[in-house]
Amino acid sequence: MNSGDIEKIQTYCRGDLLAFLLRKRAWEVKRSPTDLGYRVVPGWEQLPESQSLGPVAGVATDSEDRIYVFQRGQDAPPLLCFDSEGKFLFSWSHIQFRQPHMVHCDRDDNVWLIDDGAHVIYKLSQEGKILFTLGVKGIPGEDGTHFNRPTDIAFNVQGEMYVSDGYENKRIAKFDPEGNFILQWGALGDEPGQFALPHAISVDKDGLVYVADRANWQVPVFDPDGTFIEQWTHIGRPSDLVHVSDGGFFICDGPSGRVTRVSNSGEVIGFFGKPGSEPGQIGAAHSITYLSNSDVIVGHLDERLQKFTRR
Repeated sequence: MNSGDIEKIQTYCRGDLLAFLLRKRAWEVKRSPTDLGYRVVPGWEQLPESQSLGPVAGVATDSEDRIYVFQRGQDAPPLLCFDSEGKFLFSWSHIQFRQPHMVHCDRDDNVWLIDDGAHVIYKLSQEGKILFTLGVKGIPGEDGTHFNRPTDIAFNVQGEMYVSDGYENKRIAKFDPEGNFILQWGALGDEPGQFALPHAISVDKDGLVYVADRANWQVPVFDPDGTFIEQWTHIGRPSDLVHVSDGGFFICDGPSGRVTRVSNSGEVIGFFGKPGSEPGQIGAAHSITYLSNSDVIVGHLDERLQKFTRR
């Protein structure tokens, strides 16, 4: 066997190991199998003078690519809105939040704010008017009208709502478009259909429900009524996930310092980032959203808001 043959065998073995790790322990792979082409845009957001971000818990985009930022600091309003180029548009400070968590926009561009500290979720109009709430502010519970530190909300094409009631109750609760309770599933554990911390939730166009079970290092997948289908255990420690228009998801993982692109079946397409708190590094990543031009926005609990672009 000559040196060329040995090199071919070594290359094959490395490729075989890479494929295995991407299916089983992708967070151990140091180099992305595909260069997704994303680069950070330093100093992207244009905050008003004298304002500064605290921990950025949630980020979301609406149909016009306005970016909503839900943050916990005292030196800026809890909700800030920017356009896609980072120009500041407006802020809201008329609600007293105990602990901002995630923010989402529905198909009508209503803005949903999850206050896990107060056990309540607010639905607001584009003008900031409170339209209604899910849960009872300040009163925890585990039934059709109460939460105990909810973490996120997602919507299917019919307008039905799924809430990850995660820090204490370890369940998913489903509601009709008017906010009437339909059903729930989940319990503490690491078996299929159980959760350690359902931290974020997303629904694809077919109505399948994807949960970022952060403390279990997995993304379980369910049918619209909570029947377990499969779970992805190879991606890392998911804090948030966003479904993108051309299929698949971006998933942020703070401890691994990366954003991972996966297909609808969980196959790792590629990733970018590394641990740390410098520009382009993904440490303390907590939330993620996606713009129509394919830009990615990541919110960090270490008081950062980063934009990544392929342009």
